[in-house]
Amino acid sequence: MQAEATLEALRDIEGSGGGRLAEVGTAHRFQGREFPVVVFDTVEDDYGDGFWMAHASRAPEATTWARNGVRLFNVAVTRVQTRLYVIGSRSRILAAEEHTPMGKLAEFIRAQRARSVSATRLIAPNAQVPPDLGQFSSRLADVLSRHVEVSDIDNEISFYDTFADRLAEARTSLWIWSPWTAKRLIGLLPVLGDAVRRGVRVTVFVRDPYDTGQKKQTDLVKQLRKVVPTVVSVNVMHQKIVVIGEHTVLLGSLNSLSQSRSREVMLTIKGGHFARKILTHEHAEDFARPPRCGACKGDDVDLRRRGNGTWYWRCFNRACSGRKGQKAWETPVRFSRGAGQR
Repeated sequence: MQAEATLEALRDIEGSGGGRLAEVGTAHRFQGREFPVVVFDTVEDDYGDGFWMAHASRAPEATTWARNGVRLFNVAVTRVQTRLYVIGSRSRILAAEEHTPMGKLAEFIRAQRARSVSATRLIAPNAQVPPDLGQFSSRLADVLSRHVEVSDIDNEISFYDTFADRLAEARTSLWIWSPWTAKRLIGLLPVLGDAVRRGVRVTVFVRDPYDTGQKKQTDLVKQLRKVVPTVVSVNVMHQKIVVIGEHTVLLGSLNSLSQSRSREVMLTIKGGHFARKILTHEHAEDFARPPRCGACKGDDVDLRRRGNGTWYWRCFNRACSGRKGQKAWETPVRFSRGAGQR
């Protein structure tokens, strides 16, 4: 699975010019050729007696098969010009006998001539790139973080079992974009409340209360605000997204807080890089801080976007002292440094 994730991630970022970023094959295929960087998967884990590389040996009693394993290992590691990555079981390598290729690799690790990095630090989908990996391993971890996995595809019937499981997993943050609220929300309020109580930062984006479909659900939005600290009203919003812990994204056509009978589909997509890209694209952090109205000092403020793409906050309180006819108090959204407006 480690090698599979590596190869899928490399394929995802292959050059846009059509060139191949990486060539993949057995060691035999590349005999006689060299590459700046080689990733050699020994296909060895902790279980059982091991496979070919685990039994490769030049001991006097070694079989022809075991000796051929040494030659194959030699072909693989001598294809490299500058940097070699070996994928395998660290415990199996360190336990290998001295006369085996893995035993020689163990000597390098103990002498700190080779660095051992846990695969979970490189490919865990919910992890930021650890700061102490070093230049090359950090780059590899960044590449691997771009790999995504579609773990579930749900319809309107099966979605809420998946949704409940994902909400229960939330430990740091939960972002929900659901245009409308309906009776479905009542059953979700206890789950959202549990998340808030265990320290999860919960932010919900819904349509503003003057939207035609939202007018009838004013009381439900009030109930939501009593449970969730940050509920942001957005004018003509139509996104249906859930981001959990910056590593899992639920994305599709289903309104998670209002779904009833219509046919829908939602994908569960795991991948830290992808989740963070979604949050950046939606300006999640910048839009999660609505200001109070500068005129009436109330919090009846929604988020809007003009035809030219600029975002602004607008007070929708009909009794606001700053309202003059159709004109209401408004202020531009303040974006964090480096964030765009579109």
